[in-house]
Amino acid sequence: MLIVSSRELYAQEEDNFPQKKLSKSSSSYDKPYSKINEAKKKLEEANQLFKKEPEKALDLVHDALLIAIKENYLNEEADAYRLLGQFNFELKEYSISYKNYSKAIDIYNNLKLISTKNFYYTDVLYACYYPTGKSAELAADYENSLIFYGKYLKTAKSIADEVKAQTALGDVYLKKKDFNQAEQFYTDVLHLEKKRDHKEGIIVLNLKLGELEQLRKNDTKAIEYYRTSQNTAIQINDDKAVNEAYGNISDIYQTQNKLQEGVEINQEALNYNQKRNNKTEASKNNIDIGNFLISQNNDNEAIQYLQNSIKIANETGDIQNKSKAFEALSKAYNNTGQESEAMKKYKEYLILEDSIYRIRERQLKEQNLKGELLENAQNKLSLLEKDKQLNENTIELLRKERIIQDEYITKQKVISYSLILGILILLITSYLVYRSNKEKNKANKMLVLKSLRAQMNPHFIFNALNSVNSFISKNDERAANRYLSDFSSLMRDVMENSQEDFISLTKEIDILKMYLKLENHRFKEKFDYSFEVDEVINTEEVVIPPMLIQPYIENAVWHGLRYKKEKGFLKVTISQHETAIVIVIEDDGIGRKKSQEIKTENQKVLQSTGLKNIDSRLKIISEIYKAKLDVKIEDADAINHTGTKVTIHVFQENFIKNEII
Repeated sequence: MLIVSSRELYAQEEDNFPQKKLSKSSSSYDKPYSKINEAKKKLEEANQLFKKEPEKALDLVHDALLIAIKENYLNEEADAYRLLGQFNFELKEYSISYKNYSKAIDIYNNLKLISTKNFYYTDVLYACYYPTGKSAELAADYENSLIFYGKYLKTAKSIADEVKAQTALGDVYLKKKDFNQAEQFYTDVLHLEKKRDHKEGIIVLNLKLGELEQLRKNDTKAIEYYRTSQNTAIQINDDKAVNEAYGNISDIYQTQNKLQEGVEINQEALNYNQKRNNKTEASKNNIDIGNFLISQNNDNEAIQYLQNSIKIANETGDIQNKSKAFEALSKAYNNTGQESEAMKKYKEYLILEDSIYRIRERQLKEQNLKGELLENAQNKLSLLEKDKQLNENTIELLRKERIIQDEYITKQKVISYSLILGILILLITSYLVYRSNKEKNKANKMLVLKSLRAQMNPHFIFNALNSVNSFISKNDERAANRYLSDFSSLMRDVMENSQEDFISLTKEIDILKMYLKLENHRFKEKFDYSFEVDEVINTEEVVIPPMLIQPYIENAVWHGLRYKKEKGFLKVTISQHETAIVIVIEDDGIGRKKSQEIKTENQKVLQSTGLKNIDSRLKIISEIYKAKLDVKIEDADAINHTGTKVTIHVFQENFIKNEII
C-alpha cells in the first residue's frame, strides 16, 4: 500500500508542526484536530474500499482532498494525490496516474524543505519514485520515466532496490530501441544478481537479454540467453520462466521458418510440462506442435496433437486453448480433404470465440465504468485545484507584506551576526596568542632541562676522574688502565644518551651496572652491592630520563658508605608494583644526618646543588610531558638515623615507548 497510515502520519507531523499558523507552503495545524483526523480517516477508508467499491472510494478521496485544500493540510493533500495515483495505476490510467503522483511528489518536496523530520519525507519521496517512473513508462512518457527511475536508483537503500531500478531503466531503453544502453543496464544487474546468487533475478535478466538480442535479429545469441534462463529456472522449479523461454525459442524458429526445430523445441516443452503436470502449458505445447506439423504438411500427425490439446483443455476448462486447437484442427482436416469434419471443428471454434468475446466485452465494460468514475473524480479535483489557486493569489498579497518585515529582521540578524563574528575573531586571536606563549614557555623549559642534564655530566666525569687519580697516586698502573677502559666505555654511553630526553630502562640499567662496577673497584674494601631487576618488567618498553638514578647511587657511595668504618652494602632493586616501576636504592652507610655533620662547607654546597638539579629536572619533566615521577628519600634505620633509602616510582602509563609526547 503506497499511502502512509494517517494515524502514523499525524503522530509524526504533530511533533514537527505545533499548533501555529504556517505559510501556504507548509502544513497548517492551527485547525481543530477533528478536521485532520477526518481527512486521514477518509483516506484510510478509501484505500480499503477501492477493490470492492471504487466509486465510493473515489468519493472519499475527493472529500478528504476538499478538507485538505480548504484547511491547508499539505500532508493530507499529498497523500490524497498519492492514493489517486495508485488507483489510476490499477485502473490502467497511466497518464493520469503519473500526473497525480507528480503532484504528490511536488508537495512532499516542499514539506521536506520546512520539516524538522527531513528523514520522514525522504522515505515518503523514495516510495513514490518507482511507481511514478512506472506510470510514465506505461504511458510511453519515456523521458520522465528515466528521470524518476534515476532518482530511485540514486537513493536506493539496498542491492534489491538497486537491481529493481537498473532493470526498470533497461526496460525503458529497450522500448526506446536504445539497445546499447539497455544492454549495459541489464548486464550490470546480471552481474549483481550473480554476485549475490539470486537465481530468480538471473532468470529474469537472461530472458530480458534474450529479448534484446531477438530484437537485434541476433537469434543465436538470443537462444543462448533463453537456454541459460531456462536451465536456471529448472533448478528452482520455476515452471513459468521455463515455459516463457520455450515459447520465445519457438517464436524464433517460427520466424526463421525452421519447422523441424520448432516441432522439436515444443516436443521438449511438452515432455517437461507432462512431467511437471502443467496441463495448461501442455495443451498449448500440443497446439504449437500441431501448427508446425501443419506447416510441414504433416496434417494427420498434427490432428493427434491437436486432439490431445482439446482433451487437456476440457479437463482444465481452458476455453482459449480449446478455441485455438479447434481452429488448427479445422485447417488440418481441410488439408486432408475431410471438409465436413473441418466445418464442424470451425463451428466449434466460432462458438468458443463468441464466449471469449462476451467475457472480454464484460471486462471492458467494467473497466470503462471505472474509467468514467475516475474521470468524474478527476473533474472534481480540477475544480478544487482552481479554487486553491484563487486562495493562493489572496495569500500572495499577505506574503508580500511579510517580506518587508522579514527584510527588517534580516538586517537586524546581519548586525547581530557581525558582532558575534567579531567576538569569535577576538576569542580565536586570544587563543592563538595563548597557545603561542604556551609553546614558547615549553621551549624555554626544554632549554632549561637540557642545561640541567648537561650539568650532570661534568659532575659525574669529575668524580670518575678522581677515582682514576686515586689509582695513579697509588702507582697501580694496571688498575688505572683497566678502570680507564671501563670508564671510557661508560662515558661513551653516557654522552650518547645525554642527547636524548628519554632512554629505555635497559640502557639506564647497563649504565648503572657499569658505574657500580667502577665504584666498587675503587672502594672494594668499603662496600659490596647487589643489583636486582624484576623479570616481569619489559625494560625495552619502559623509558626514563637519562642519569635519573645514578646521582642517588653516587650519593650512597660517596656520602654514606665511604665514611663507614666497617664494610657496607648497597642494594639496588627494580620491581613492578601494579602500574608503577619502583626503583629502590638502599645503603647501610652512616646516614644523612652523620654525613651532613662531617662534610665541609664546600661539600654541603655541592651536594645541595646536585639534589636541586635533580629536583628541577623532575619538576620540568612533569610539566612538559604531563608525566608522573615520585621520589622519596628517607633513613633506612629511622631509629638510629643510619643508612639511606631512596624510592623512585615511575608510572608506566606515562613512560611507555612511543607514547611519550
